[in-house]
Amino acid sequence: MEKIKHYWNNYPLQSILVIGFFFRLISVIFSKGFGMFDDHFLVIEAAQSWVDHYDYNRWLPWNQTTPNPQPDGHSFFYVGIHYLLLWFFQNVLGITDPQIKMYILRFIHAIYSLLIISLGYKITEKLSNQNIAKTVGLILAILWLMPILSVRNLVEVVCIPPLLAVAWNFMKYEENNLNKYMLLAGTMIGISMGIRYQTGAFAIGFGIYLLLQQRFKAALLFGFSGILVFFVTQSADLFIWKYPFAEFQEYVRYNIEHKETYFNRPWYMYLGTIAGLLVPPVSLFMMWGFGYRWKKYLLLVLPSFLFFALHSYFPNKQERFILPFVPFLIIVGLMGWDAFKNNSKFWETREKLYNGLWKFFWILNTILLLFITPAYTKRSQVEAMYWLRSQKDYVNMVVESSHRDEYRNPPKFYLGHWKSFYYTTKKNGADWLKNQQTIYREDHYPNYLVMLEEEHVDERKARFEEGFECELDLVEVVAPSYIDALLHWLNPNNENFTVRIYKIKDHKNVKLAPADGAFS
Repeated sequence: MEKIKHYWNNYPLQSILVIGFFFRLISVIFSKGFGMFDDHFLVIEAAQSWVDHYDYNRWLPWNQTTPNPQPDGHSFFYVGIHYLLLWFFQNVLGITDPQIKMYILRFIHAIYSLLIISLGYKITEKLSNQNIAKTVGLILAILWLMPILSVRNLVEVVCIPPLLAVAWNFMKYEENNLNKYMLLAGTMIGISMGIRYQTGAFAIGFGIYLLLQQRFKAALLFGFSGILVFFVTQSADLFIWKYPFAEFQEYVRYNIEHKETYFNRPWYMYLGTIAGLLVPPVSLFMMWGFGYRWKKYLLLVLPSFLFFALHSYFPNKQERFILPFVPFLIIVGLMGWDAFKNNSKFWETREKLYNGLWKFFWILNTILLLFITPAYTKRSQVEAMYWLRSQKDYVNMVVESSHRDEYRNPPKFYLGHWKSFYYTTKKNGADWLKNQQTIYREDHYPNYLVMLEEEHVDERKARFEEGFECELDLVEVVAPSYIDALLHWLNPNNENFTVRIYKIKDHKNVKLAPADGAFS
């Protein structure tokens, strides 16, 4: 214990980084799967399909079937990095197992995410003191959601290190008045925007800060290098679409036109999100502290608040969208709260209560941390595809969704086959699938059926056997993880289901067609 105390007192940042890495390593090893649609299907699935000479999302113009191919509104920068990594794993290292590839990718993200801890600590220490920096560093290291989010392919988290690096280089510029720091800041904001377009709000905020400080030369350097680097991150558009910023333009157009298509949530939603994610009552301390000394910490407050305000104004809100704001709230919030508390007569006489509230925060956070950090999310979907991958007789599959209007997309990255699979829905059942007229290639003929949900299993099995004129043998059952089961219990909209895999037998010479809607 004496050695630990000595190391903590003399090397606090290194100690915090070790703690943060330890929990991230747990997530690297145990937290397999993916969190939501975007961090898998828009990154991993797309990149690996390109490695395998396929275009899963049909983002590339030469793979689109429409007469006039159009950009889909996704930056190729982050997914392009994954394309290069996955290509290297597969073609240079000879790694073909998708789970091993994901172990390596999670490890890379874990190491990269330590920059959030390091920069957050250094910024706080320079603006405040070491004690507050320790608290900020610890929260950035082991806030209950940070380890698992840090190893996911979430652009909302991946864009955070360069954002904090912008602030750090601004501080170095103000201290040394050297132009290189402003050029570095512009480089970092350009990279961040290349990863996540919405961080352009931070760029505007940092630019306004410089103008308010009347640092016009610095503003020009920051703006020039930022735009230049952002252009470089989007340079693939020149080769793919033959004009600059094609994907960015489509992204802006699509989101304006569809701002209420997916969600239309109230402006105050993110206030509740922040209050919950950061664990009350400490989250409330941070929110109060963020506004208490906003003028003193304007460098951090202005860009992050502009980002928060624009997202609060926009109707389409998802909890993960606000994640780039969280480290800035923690840093400014704890510095501001410390100043407020030191000047508060109320808290001056209630030290026991105050310490008790912090103990409650750390106890609750630790419970959540231990529960969430090793969680295997979307386990049943991943393991079902991984199991099919190991079946030497696998040809193709039918995703059985006759109880729904739409079918669910299985993560084919873990399957290792990109050929189009078949599916059924309420409108298009097994009999419809069987009665397609055009003969389909034999190497696409399905010999497995996958039920991705548990609703009306027996009815759906009987319906498929009758409509497709076959027999189904249950060969594998994959249960969801504990976290998927809990999230589904908390909110039935969260995906949680036991996956059943059947072998299709006695086809009776059925021939399938690639008719529209028959396969995906």
